[in-house]
Amino acid sequence: MRNIAILGCLLLAMNGMAVEAKEAPKADNSAQNVGAERRDAVTAEKQDNRKSNVEILAQIRKTIVDDNGLSTNAKNAKILFKNGLVTLKGPVDSDSEKARLEELAKSCSSVSSVKNMLTVAEKKQ
Repeated sequence: MRNIAILGCLLLAMNGMAVEAKEAPKADNSAQNVGAERRDAVTAEKQDNRKSNVEILAQIRKTIVDDNGLSTNAKNAKILFKNGLVTLKGPVDSDSEKARLEELAKSCSSVSSVKNMLTVAEKKQ
């Protein structure tokens, strides 16, 4: 009986508290995906999964992840590879990170050129 009385008091006290829920920001990157449906567009689902290409992608990713000066955003950039061309996509924290990822990708064997489509994310205040 005592437990029921305590529970009732707690419920009454909690009823008086207003909980304001914040709406999560909309995750809409459709503006970035414009043109992805084109036949010649480079996208992850069109990525060639031959063993040699997967090994090159792994080498590029390892080179980027091993750089301790890069942000998590930079380390999570999308990396695509086809016929010697590396395409980099996604947000990074600065122009210097954007340039550094391109430099790291170019340093890997079998890479003949890099298409840098990285974007610098706006700083949150």
